[in-house]
Amino acid sequence: MARAAKNPPKTEEKPKKRSSARSKRKQTEADIFSLDIGTRTVVGIVSHYENDKFTVKYSVSVPHTKRAMTDGQIEDIDAVAKVAAEVKAELEKQSGIRLKDVAIAAAGRALKTCRATAEIDVEDRDAITEDMVKSFELEAVSKAQTELDRRGETEAAAFYCVGHTVISYHLDDYPIKSLVGHKGKKVTVELIAAFLPGLVVESLYSVMDKIGLNVASLTLEPIAAMNVIIPPEVRLINIALADIGAGTSDIAVSQNGSIVAYAMATIAGDEITEEIIKKYLVDFDTAEEMKLSALKDTISYKDILGFEHTLTSEEFIGSLFPAAEQLAETIAENIVNANGSAPAAVFLVGGGSRIPNLAKMVAEKLGVPENRVAVGGNTFLKNVEITDEVLKGPEYVTPIGIGVTSTLQKGYDFSVVTVNDKRLRVFDTRKLTVLDLLMMAGYKSHHIIGRSGRSITFTLNGEKQTVRGTPALPSELTVNGSPSSIEAAVTQGDVICLKPAENGVNAQLSISDIAGDLTVKHISVDEIDYTVGTEVFVNGEPVSGDYMVQNFDKVEISSVSTLGDLLKRLGISPEKLEFFRNGASVSVNTLLEDGDSFTVRDKKPSPTVTPKIPEKMPEPPVFEEDDEEDEPVPEVVVQRKKPEPPVFEEEPVPEEKSAVECTVVRLNGKNVKLEPKSDGSSNIFLDLMAIADIDINAAPPSGNMILTINGKEAGYMDEVHTGDTIVIRWDDN
Repeated sequence: MARAAKNPPKTEEKPKKRSSARSKRKQTEADIFSLDIGTRTVVGIVSHYENDKFTVKYSVSVPHTKRAMTDGQIEDIDAVAKVAAEVKAELEKQSGIRLKDVAIAAAGRALKTCRATAEIDVEDRDAITEDMVKSFELEAVSKAQTELDRRGETEAAAFYCVGHTVISYHLDDYPIKSLVGHKGKKVTVELIAAFLPGLVVESLYSVMDKIGLNVASLTLEPIAAMNVIIPPEVRLINIALADIGAGTSDIAVSQNGSIVAYAMATIAGDEITEEIIKKYLVDFDTAEEMKLSALKDTISYKDILGFEHTLTSEEFIGSLFPAAEQLAETIAENIVNANGSAPAAVFLVGGGSRIPNLAKMVAEKLGVPENRVAVGGNTFLKNVEITDEVLKGPEYVTPIGIGVTSTLQKGYDFSVVTVNDKRLRVFDTRKLTVLDLLMMAGYKSHHIIGRSGRSITFTLNGEKQTVRGTPALPSELTVNGSPSSIEAAVTQGDVICLKPAENGVNAQLSISDIAGDLTVKHISVDEIDYTVGTEVFVNGEPVSGDYMVQNFDKVEISSVSTLGDLLKRLGISPEKLEFFRNGASVSVNTLLEDGDSFTVRDKKPSPTVTPKIPEKMPEPPVFEEDDEEDEPVPEVVVQRKKPEPPVFEEEPVPEEKSAVECTVVRLNGKNVKLEPKSDGSSNIFLDLMAIADIDINAAPPSGNMILTINGKEAGYMDEVHTGDTIVIRWDDN
């Protein structure tokens, strides 16, 4: 008893806390929690859906404490999450429900739409069910995604489908309102799908992650508004809906029973606020307060200089006319662009629709009667019961529509899949494979399959050559720890690990790899200096040994390594010549070494063979006489003349000249003086090669040389005389 009396506060506080925790029940499927994260405020609604009736029970609206969003895009995730957490906490307090699942919507910033049609064979199936219809629609959505990718509109960023509306169903080519319960051979579904950049979607999910909410449904804001303002039975009329928020004006158009177009403009209520800031020299919060007070008789405010002002509502609204007119014109233009012409009627919803006279201005810009443009509010909501009197304005249409859409269409959800420790949200309705997820994570095909090193293809002396790169090392891929193929389907929570493939090394080839050492050698032939070695031309231009061969190069290699190679290069026929190196006779196959000096001589003609004279003359023949007597034959005496001894002529001795003259010729247009040779022999054509200034490394592709004496083709051993005209040069033609 004493102990119990000693600590009475503790025994009372603990049950109270436990009682408070137990007072919050779990969220059920019938408890719909929707959040409208707008540029200016975050609106939360808790509704109850039962027997096709959507009842709004609780609502909270909290403005952002600073400009954390621009044009419907979250800029400061932490700041937005803080406000969203406050909305969630207040709704939990009001409703007594532990909120876990939430329905959200995205504004149409960078919105892209695509129409798609899917044809499905249902001949061998049972009656069509709702699940089958859903799968048909998702097949069409997948085709829309593929078409969007094909058009190249999603290269800069990943785009997610955030909503679709069916334009028509056909069963065996006949239009039908509902496919459920029917049988046939072919189903055709035509729809329009809306896509937003991953950045827009990811920022919304990041905010939800921070406040511990699971996204059960995601839709597009104009779709949400359409579902409560313009239900399917009214969509036979050509109606446009403009959801005018603070940052964006989102547009949807209905016709022939379906939503047929979406559009978006990044001009909305903020443009009016910015006009107030500039015109009245106030800060953003003051401008917002002035805008909300526009319908009061007078408006009082303090400018940034500290001066207080008061003006009438009429004066204030009139000053904003140019900005409001610009907004009306932009909305009207986007409606006409989406619809093709002015619609039969227009609904304006969202906080921006409260701008005075905006509906009238839109009607004027569209050229329709003023009573065909209305500001939508809860009076237009279908199958929705509102118990909270606060939710009367057009700014609550979208958050209510988000909840309605989550019950009617279940919206869209994204599963979380991990790729190499990176969490990705993927659209459940697409048939995604491991390959799809890897591509979403930024991996390219060469990371998965690997790419062999690039080959080099070139020609070497006219023959095609190919040098191949090294092969790639394949990637290693697992899903949830087990080896997997890239075609495997992925499901919620899968963990994909990829060890990227290693690309092969590109082929590399230098001229030195092909031709070896390109060091030049200096030799002389009959005192004429030559530079010899291996020459390499690539695409007609000389290159060094460190040049790296490129694809489609034309490589020409010529080598002067033997005496014969040099003679061939110079156009000299070696048959009648002898060659000596350091006094020793050498053949044309002799390898050239640096510093070699060769001399050239004509081969001596073979000596004439003189018949050998016998020492003793043969005896004359003896003729035998016949036994018969013949007439006497005179005796013939054959007398042999004694041969004269051979006379050998001596080689004449050249007469000595008192003064030996030089040979003067015209070489390549210039007079050249040739000194007489020490042995007294005549100057020959080959002597002129040393002074003709011919660079053997600069030979033209033809390799031809012009060698003439007095206009006639010359030989290297031809004598030259004073007055001769000599031409020694490469043939450029």
